[in-house]
Amino acid sequence: MVDIEKILVDKSDLESTKRLSVPVGDTLDEGEILLKVARFALTTNNITYAFAGAGLGYWNFYPEPDPWGCVPVWGFATVIESRCPEVAVGEQVFGFLPTASHLVLKPTGVDDAAFFDSTDHRANLFTWYNRYFRCAADPVFQRDSADIQPVLWPLFMTGWMLAEKIGNAADSIYISSASSKTALSLAWSLKHQKSDARSIGLTSKGNRSFVEGLGIYDEVQTYGDLQTDPTLKTAIFVNVAGNGALCSEIHVALGDRLVESVALGATHRAPDDGTLPMPGPAPELFFIPTVAEDRAAEEGFDTSHRKFADAWHTFTPWASSWLELQNARGIEGIEGSYRRVLDAEVAPQQAIICSWE
Repeated sequence: MVDIEKILVDKSDLESTKRLSVPVGDTLDEGEILLKVARFALTTNNITYAFAGAGLGYWNFYPEPDPWGCVPVWGFATVIESRCPEVAVGEQVFGFLPTASHLVLKPTGVDDAAFFDSTDHRANLFTWYNRYFRCAADPVFQRDSADIQPVLWPLFMTGWMLAEKIGNAADSIYISSASSKTALSLAWSLKHQKSDARSIGLTSKGNRSFVEGLGIYDEVQTYGDLQTDPTLKTAIFVNVAGNGALCSEIHVALGDRLVESVALGATHRAPDDGTLPMPGPAPELFFIPTVAEDRAAEEGFDTSHRKFADAWHTFTPWASSWLELQNARGIEGIEGSYRRVLDAEVAPQQAIICSWE
């Protein structure tokens, strides 16, 4: 019998956590596999999952009795038991995992590169999160970038696909939380897709030196010192910070030159309360689980995924040049790392890779 270690958070108070150790059971049902979580990343992205857990259904992937929730993470796991003939013991997979040491899945739609989890409670959840990649045949996976894959894989896909959508749709693109990994993925993608737009990163004074040093934005400005070019004709705002006051300031400053407002994240966790002036286009959520699956349906998943893999392998050498990985081990180390990320104690160039042993 395997005991599953878990870290849960109070859904109404993300500072409150508790640890659990529960048995997984003596046997798997037919078609199920048991995964042992090897390593996963903890970043601001995971805090966004918790912050939006009720509204976007993130608590439903690994449900727990109220008021507790299990924060989803991205990482690698190894199959240690299988009653699915198509998935062998010893296989390594990459995908959406719980903050837990083990996970039972029920694979369906198995092909060489991936399979889906068909566990009953996930049937109506976003397909993008239910796909698990088999590392041996996944064109994205390479050992020399495996350490950063859990950190940047979902963030880079977001930035890369958003860049394709907006890169030639305006003269300038203002990007808040410019030091965040999602924003950097977007800025890199705009540059490497040869976007016609000028990218302007908005960041704090403390992070300005780091952002400017990367040389990925055409211009960097700090919060509280917003400047707009009087000759600017059209602009797009990408709100990675999720800060309602900043979003209002941008909308007011750009006025009718603002042609699109993109809601992308919540790194500052200060959404609009509905009382702030917001002239111009209403902010629209760019939700990568829907966008990526729509793209896969249009192009065919294999084609879409191969294009992403090619972009990923171009991106990762640059990302490796500035990303600093820290390690956290065991349940105490993981819980402590969660609190550090929640309290914004991790520098933008840092990321935490967690393992249970």
